[in-house]
Amino acid sequence: MALAVALSLAAVGCGVEVGAAYPDSDPGGYPPDAYIATTEPVYYGGFATYWYGDRWYYRDSGGRWNHYDREPGPLAQRRAAGAPVRRTYELSRARPATRPSAARPMGRR
Repeated sequence: MALAVALSLAAVGCGVEVGAAYPDSDPGGYPPDAYIATTEPVYYGGFATYWYGDRWYYRDSGGRWNHYDREPGPLAQRRAAGAPVRRTYELSRARPATRPSAARPMGRR
């Protein structure tokens, strides 16, 4: 079936990516909003792509999530160069301030 799809795409002028095959794992869907909000995208083919669950995901021009069936060479090189930059927006866990009543000087009551 995959061959039939590839042949039909080639027949209508769409390019079929040639690259490394993905492992046989299914991440269970597209990246969640929290991942997208905290991960720097890699731009490929005019789309922001995200490495998530062992696949590169992108939104097409209609806003639907898609992934590449085979990892494109430039994205494989980018992934080999290092993991995507992730940001965190959580407050730092600083040491709590000392309560004023505990810091009262001795001798005064």
